[in-house]
Amino acid sequence: MLQLVVGPQARERILNEGLHPALFDKVVAASGGPKWIPLAALDRHLLYRFFPSGQSLSLLGTSSGAWRCAMLSDPDGEAAHRRLQQGYIHQRYDRPPTPAEVDQVCGSLLAQAVADGAERICGNPHRQLNVIVCRGRHFNRSGARASQLTGLMVTALANLASRRTLPVSWERVVVSSQADTPFADMRDLPTELAQLTSENLLPVLLATGSIPLVLSGVRGIPGLPAGRYFDGGVTDYHLDLPALKEGGLTLYPHFYPHAAPGWFDKRLPWRRARENFEKVAILAPDPTFIARLPGGKLPDRTDFKHLDSDRRIQHWNRAAELGEALVDTFERLVADPLPYLRPL
Repeated sequence: MLQLVVGPQARERILNEGLHPALFDKVVAASGGPKWIPLAALDRHLLYRFFPSGQSLSLLGTSSGAWRCAMLSDPDGEAAHRRLQQGYIHQRYDRPPTPAEVDQVCGSLLAQAVADGAERICGNPHRQLNVIVCRGRHFNRSGARASQLTGLMVTALANLASRRTLPVSWERVVVSSQADTPFADMRDLPTELAQLTSENLLPVLLATGSIPLVLSGVRGIPGLPAGRYFDGGVTDYHLDLPALKEGGLTLYPHFYPHAAPGWFDKRLPWRRARENFEKVAILAPDPTFIARLPGGKLPDRTDFKHLDSDRRIQHWNRAAELGEALVDTFERLVADPLPYLRPL
């Protein structure tokens, strides 16, 4: 039910050394809305059982991936991640919501998940938390729907030519709980660095999940330059980052066996992670597992449109329950990785 999709350097090390925690110094988690729900039990197993609590790891995420990483950085245990799972699944919109209404629901579920853990999360000496947010430029600075639509269309058209056009419309900001983050000096796109603190943790998390047009964006974040901040997945949807080539291997619990660099690249099959993933090991469910999920697919945001709240919650709870079997599969994979290995 799992496949271990590896770059060439990751493959060589795993074949020579087996799969063990000391191989890795980074864990990343992508944007993707509710696609993470079947991976929830595996998330907790990896961060609280596979990796020793005293092993230093840099965690990086965008959007719901950043929400996962934040809760998994709580040294007090997995309760915060379980609260996130519960709150995320039980979002309820009984009619098409306004961005302000989605802001309120998401802000509330994040506050309930973090609870009193903000200082623990940001001060964890063994789990460096990194969150990417995107500051809107030009048309994307506005909260007005027409302006955002224009900005997104301009971004999409320019991005067809090159990802290097993204800084015209969006500024990548890496917000890190520690100063020595490996994600500070990335040359693929201009990158600004800011400090993640217990004071700005919640607004940063809301910002990185603020999908343009769906949420309003977040302004006035303490410690960040003035502006309106949106989903980190705009620039870094599946985290195809040059920093992943440095240091040890990166473990990537993901929904797909491939990665698209940015939000506007997800429908561009010629843009897939390659060189930056040489030292990455992707843990992804295989098609036989996905076929067992409700509807034979991963949960996604279209479920809000196609299912009423009660039915959607039932489907998402079932997906989380089925995902618990991935933990046993992972343990078999650790014992003998070879049958699960797939080339990137």
